[in-house]
Amino acid sequence: MESMRNLLGYRLPNIHNKRLTDPHVVIIGAGASKAACPVDKNGKKVPLLKNIIEVIDVDNLLQEYGSRAIDVCDFEEFYSDLFLVPQYQVLCKELEDKVYDYFSDLVICDEINLYDYLILSLTSKDLIICFNWDPFLLQAYRRNIDVGNLPEIVFPHGNVGVGVCYRCRVKGYYNNDCSQCYHPFEKMRLLYPIGEKDYENDGVIQNEWDVARQYLERATGLTIFGYGAPISDISAVDMMKKAFEASNIKTICPTTIVNLADVKEDQVSKWGQFYDPSMLVYCEKLQDTILWENPRVSLETLFDAILQQNPRKTLKPYQNFMNLLELQQFIRTITEFELWFPDKPDT
Repeated sequence: MESMRNLLGYRLPNIHNKRLTDPHVVIIGAGASKAACPVDKNGKKVPLLKNIIEVIDVDNLLQEYGSRAIDVCDFEEFYSDLFLVPQYQVLCKELEDKVYDYFSDLVICDEINLYDYLILSLTSKDLIICFNWDPFLLQAYRRNIDVGNLPEIVFPHGNVGVGVCYRCRVKGYYNNDCSQCYHPFEKMRLLYPIGEKDYENDGVIQNEWDVARQYLERATGLTIFGYGAPISDISAVDMMKKAFEASNIKTICPTTIVNLADVKEDQVSKWGQFYDPSMLVYCEKLQDTILWENPRVSLETLFDAILQQNPRKTLKPYQNFMNLLELQQFIRTITEFELWFPDKPDT
């Protein structure tokens, strides 16, 4: 097998008992939340980084310090500049509280949405790397948890739905207690100055990055959904690229970018180091991805056909279900992920 790998120049997917053990990694950003739930259950807007100042309405607060919301072009850069000036520490704290309070009030709509489909399209060997502060993905996860076999989720930029115990270095749902020391969970920090985005002083956040790296080093499928890789995250994207390069599977790794049509050129360029051009698919909708076409068995289906020359006979693409219960019932009928060859016993 080692000689085969040397001949190919890339590693083959890891298989155990005819099952694919490598993960499908999905990276999501604010664009995914906008697509899944543009307004929350109570009609509140879901802000993007570029319009967060206007949405959370802090103009009066900024005017007290001689500034205006209209003058803020890049919120993270603005916050970073303030953070470095001692007399603006109170303003920084007030901005942090405003951001946290706005996002923590957001509630996912009762109706089925793209996050339900996304979570249920993956299994427990897979990972979602979520860069969003809003709680929608976590709320969707909780209402689907009884289905079982759900993906892992990490939040490298923090999230209002996650609580942390810095004493025990564990996380859980905010407003709950730590299962180890029984103290109430603390808030997960959201805002970091751009120049201090190494997260090394926050053990819980650092662990989120460590898990993301570990999964990317083993990934055999990659989907980037609504995450634009902003300039302020260049170091973070670089870390992810290096981790993915370590997987040594880019040549045969299916890579999908889901984003708007007018940013295609920019996104294809930004993520260029992640994929082989022959394996890239650019989509404007999650509905056009392999996750939608073959939920829970997206990579298995692809590798059965390409590497095993044994295309699966039964395909179960997502439908536009009327409600969440219908989707959950459908997911429970998908059992093909258990074996590469469902009609043959293990040998």
